[in-house]
Parts: sequence; C-alpha cells; structure tokens
Amino acid sequence: MDTYQIKTSPDPMQTFHISQGYRVGDLLFTSGQAAIDKQGNIIGIGDFDAQAEQTFNNLAEILVLGGSSLSQVIKVTIYLTDMSKFEKIVALRKRFFTSPYPADTIVEVRSLALPELEIEIEAVALTQGNIIEALST
Repeated sequence: MDTYQIKTSPDPMQTFHISQGYRVGDLLFTSGQAAIDKQGNIIGIGDFDAQAEQTFNNLAEILVLGGSSLSQVIKVTIYLTDMSKFEKIVALRKRFFTSPYPADTIVEVRSLALPELEIEIEAVALTQGNIIEALST
C-alpha cells in the first residue's frame, strides 16, 4: 500500500524535520497542528482564542490537502497548556466538527514545542466512506 505525505507550500514544519501528515489507504494522520502560519510565525501570542482559530484552520487545510475534511475526522488529541480553556474547546469542537463527533482526548501539558503556543491538535480522518452514528441498543 502506498503512503502519501501531506504538505503545505511553504511548509513551516520543514525546519523541525516533521511531516505535516500522511495518507495511508483510506486514513489520514496529521501531525500536531498549532497556531503557526506558513512562514513559521506564531499567531496570537498570549491570545488563546486567536491561537485556537489558527490551529483549527491549519488542521482543516492539512485534511483538505490529504483528501479529507473536518467532517471526516474520527479521532483528535488536543493538547492544552491550561485546562481552564476546556469549555472553550467544547464550543470549538461543536463549531468545527459535526455529529457524530470524533473520539477525543484532551491533555494538559506543561508546554508545547514553542513556549508561546497554548494549543496543539492532531487528528485521524477518513478519506473515503461515511461516518455512521451508532444506534443505542
């Protein structure tokens, strides 16, 4: 099975020797996305809302480049430097994802790769097929 690297141009992660994502069969795996623009600048230093917006937009772009979308995400891991932002994350999940919502893990960390970053999100998404909501028995 072929595996395809997903990458923006320019690629702000290249200097860190990180791939932005891979498409493997009908699945797409992203690296952690953060509030970094294509030139490698941090967006929204000291502003969680601006960072979260940029992070979700970066995630959406990688998914589209890989042949997927936010509506096809089946698993996310969200890293926060301050768990008091949890309620904001709940609202953002409702805004950016659709029902049935992806499986999700949220973790508070002491710091991220760059000290100014407050949020990072990695995802697994489908590139083919449908997400079917489970029926309760």
